[in-house]
Amino acid sequence: MERMLAVMVDHPVAAGAGLIGMVCLATWPLFRLRSTMLGTYIGNNLGFVVHYALLGQWTAVAMNGLMSVQTIVAIWLVRWPRLRWAYFALMPVLAGASVATWQGLPSLLSLTATTLSTIGRMQSNEIVLRVLLLSSTPFWTVHDLVVGSLPGLVADLLSMASGATMLLRSPEVRAAMVNAVQPLRRAAGRHRVDPATAPDIGEARAAATVE
Repeated sequence: MERMLAVMVDHPVAAGAGLIGMVCLATWPLFRLRSTMLGTYIGNNLGFVVHYALLGQWTAVAMNGLMSVQTIVAIWLVRWPRLRWAYFALMPVLAGASVATWQGLPSLLSLTATTLSTIGRMQSNEIVLRVLLLSSTPFWTVHDLVVGSLPGLVADLLSMASGATMLLRSPEVRAAMVNAVQPLRRAAGRHRVDPATAPDIGEARAAATVE
């Protein structure tokens, strides 16, 4: 934590850009419209482009920059499905950018996170979109711990908390959870003994003695 605070003090502009990205990353799950979620996510990408550039984390810069372009394309995918090819065309660019800016573990983590969110933004289904974007967040969390980004770490934790809450509040997820629990309840009901009809243990023992 002291190292992260020192990084913020030494790079105040990076800290400010990171705070903007943090707000966007923490709040995107709170929106219900796909376009609003993705639009807010662009603010996160652009804020962290500046943040990571000033910290010298060039793979993270490339990933966030390309993700912002992908997100703009993804917003229009539902209306114009042919844009999917433009989206696909950016995927090799992501791989090439990660190789060109490779910095070891931070690069691997940011590439993994970007791959998951890239697949997520292609989804027209809101639930699948949320799940895949959230699945990328733990990788960014470890990345930000490694590079000492406090705004990034806080943003990741807030995003996971708000994203998980909104996901669990979704009617589709609630219905799926109820359907998953119902067989267990039915099985428990079949094995439950009704006290009114259960044989008395003392009577059973007496009958056995008489026999």
